[in-house]
Amino acid sequence: MKTVANLSVLVVEDEPLQKIFAVEKLRELGCISVVDAADGMEAMERLSERHIDLIFCDIGMPNMDGSQFVLAQDRSAQSAGKELPMLVWMSVHAEDVRESHLQLAYSAGFPFVEAIAKPLSLPALESILATALKLMNAIKPPPGRSGKTTPAAMDGAIGDDDILRAICDTSEFEVRYQPQIALETKTIIGADAMVRWSHPKFSYLVPEQFMTLIERQGLGLMLFYRTVNHVLKTQQRLAHIGCSIPICIKASASTLETPEIADYLYERSQRYGIASSLITVGISEEEPSQHALKLAASLNRLRLRGFGLSIDDFGSGISTMKLLSQMPFTEIRIDRHFVRQFLRQPQCRVIVESIIGIAKRLQLTVTAEGIENARQMEVLAAMGCGRGQGYIAAPMRQEDFLNKVGANQLFNNGLINA
Repeated sequence: MKTVANLSVLVVEDEPLQKIFAVEKLRELGCISVVDAADGMEAMERLSERHIDLIFCDIGMPNMDGSQFVLAQDRSAQSAGKELPMLVWMSVHAEDVRESHLQLAYSAGFPFVEAIAKPLSLPALESILATALKLMNAIKPPPGRSGKTTPAAMDGAIGDDDILRAICDTSEFEVRYQPQIALETKTIIGADAMVRWSHPKFSYLVPEQFMTLIERQGLGLMLFYRTVNHVLKTQQRLAHIGCSIPICIKASASTLETPEIADYLYERSQRYGIASSLITVGISEEEPSQHALKLAASLNRLRLRGFGLSIDDFGSGISTMKLLSQMPFTEIRIDRHFVRQFLRQPQCRVIVESIIGIAKRLQLTVTAEGIENARQMEVLAAMGCGRGQGYIAAPMRQEDFLNKVGANQLFNNGLINA
């Protein structure tokens, strides 16, 4: 577990007094491992020498400024297959410049980005450390496993034999359940079934790191069917403890284009004695549909069978708007990018309000993805968003999920962890 004492911090600042102040205050707050750099070039050297958890970086610097540093970090992470550290911008520039740098860093794949104005203050640094530690400890890989490996590092590194072995070996692909929280009552009212690949070489992989490879081999449908059966067994166990909550299973457009998918899902649900209304199928848009007519037919047949339909990452592109206008969806998910930023960025707040308004007018369930804290939950609830998920409740194994649901555990302004 990460604590202030074992947190590894890098301060990148060209102004000597500001740099000294930041380093001293971080140590005063309990950070033991704090190193510094005068610009982006020197920061790259520090990062090559040691592991860094959290970077405090000035935006305007000589030799290599903040934007160039982000690009260099992105290239380095992609080539080495490593996870990027958390990042905090420090700047005297106006808020719009800080906000644009936040978007830049998120686009590069930094897992957490914050921005604070200079001159720095002790309360601001203390707040940043508390938030960063909470997020670091929210979702952890299993014991003995390292962090994430980037998608680019996967392409070409995982061979056909790896994929075929994993598909045949039921122990490598695991299904985790990420709770959906009712934002007003703070109770668990649903979940997403999320596949994880416990790869013997590349550690613990999430779908964005391997699904493209699975789909390329034509095995996406097989993995979807396996997930369906795991979810139906979980629903049976939920029924035994008197709980009835929907679970969403995500699939790509190419998988959902399969003509018999609605019949398979309905037949399996009937066999397990699970009502169709307790299963939602979510469409993810990693790759656009190549057969729009087949996709439309499958989605319509799923709704006719009583299954829910969810559209992921709503607001991230024109294609999601077009899908919503054509297909009988029952739920829309607010893209995590807007959820992260809506409290600080007026444009994102307007977009979130608009999506909630669209959902209400179309009588759809609306779910906010990527919620990080209780304040976001409170404001989203006041705006009319009914449910959310994200760092507030980490994906967990089946047993842990059943225990949390059975205990009717409340969010209670903290994190629900496995």
